[in-house]
Amino acid sequence: MNRVLVLGGGQLGLMMAEAAARLGLVVDRYDPERALLLPGTSDLAVPISWEECQERYPVITVEREAFPEEGLSADLAKSDRCVARGALQVIPDRFTQKSMLDKLGIPTAPWVLLDKEEDLPAAVEQFGGVVVKARSGGYDGRGTWIVGEGGDLSAVPAAELAGKAIIEKKIPFRRELSIVGARSISGETLFYPLTRNWHVDGILRLSLAPANACADLQKPAEQMLKGIMEELDYAGVMAVEFFEVDGQLMVNEIAPRVHNSGHWTHEGADWSQFDLHVHALAGVPLHALNVHGPSAMVNLIGTPFENAWLQHPGVVHWYGKSVRPGRKVGHANLVADTLEGLREGLDAWADVLPEGYQAVLESELKLG
Repeated sequence: MNRVLVLGGGQLGLMMAEAAARLGLVVDRYDPERALLLPGTSDLAVPISWEECQERYPVITVEREAFPEEGLSADLAKSDRCVARGALQVIPDRFTQKSMLDKLGIPTAPWVLLDKEEDLPAAVEQFGGVVVKARSGGYDGRGTWIVGEGGDLSAVPAAELAGKAIIEKKIPFRRELSIVGARSISGETLFYPLTRNWHVDGILRLSLAPANACADLQKPAEQMLKGIMEELDYAGVMAVEFFEVDGQLMVNEIAPRVHNSGHWTHEGADWSQFDLHVHALAGVPLHALNVHGPSAMVNLIGTPFENAWLQHPGVVHWYGKSVRPGRKVGHANLVADTLEGLREGLDAWADVLPEGYQAVLESELKLG
């Protein structure tokens, strides 16, 4: 299989196309909003029909979870060639996602459906502090309301959210971790090491990989992700975000695609997550992963490009997007021999990192 179609015209699909080009493979992108095809890494959009897609692409994948309800992208996402078809039926709705985790016996925060307005005070009485999440559409802190124990419920539009949200118990976690792995069309699997993530206001700002003190957590994380991919008959790269609680892992979110917390693999491993995604779909064997050393990924959020960054330690990946507050417009990857060396490199990026990143590094160093 030397041709793959990715549904979505964004940055993740572009990075898949770049990875494919290095292997002599072709990944084209379909932009659902414009109903146009973007061949390879080109920005020259052209029309394409269902019949042409069927003739040209034996495999279809996705770079996001939500698509228009009608049109070519909707039809392609539901077709038997879409390796994410099962995941798209379950993962985008947090109710069905959490129900699947419960079915598989995979630990997740205790939860209930926000079916009617009175369910919110009842959940607070049951759980104490809670997190209310829209069933679909929320990301980067959007569609999420956090209420501490004894907190004010008036900030949560419970009546408006009735039937459209879930309520989770607020978990006092030690740190946030994630695992990125791949499953090939033939069922072969491969996993990156667990990654430490730091979110500010719901947006990922810094990832550190491999996460320290995870020898006992790596295999359980792999088994959970493998079980999810098998349940959904999924092929390609998938990511799972965890809370670490009392030395155990608890699933927070699932992403049926390449993931922001895996961007460190561009420079931090022999094969990036984008390479691995293409390999898994094109029938290329999933080679053993060589991680180069302690790595960091710094998200560049809502900031214009600075030429001075090119003199900083690390490699800049700039997305060419228009800049607006809260928008991910690029990332920088750093690799060092030690976490101490990584800390020195990150200090050069202090102007784009929120206050507190040093404490994240210190906590990882203490775990080492």
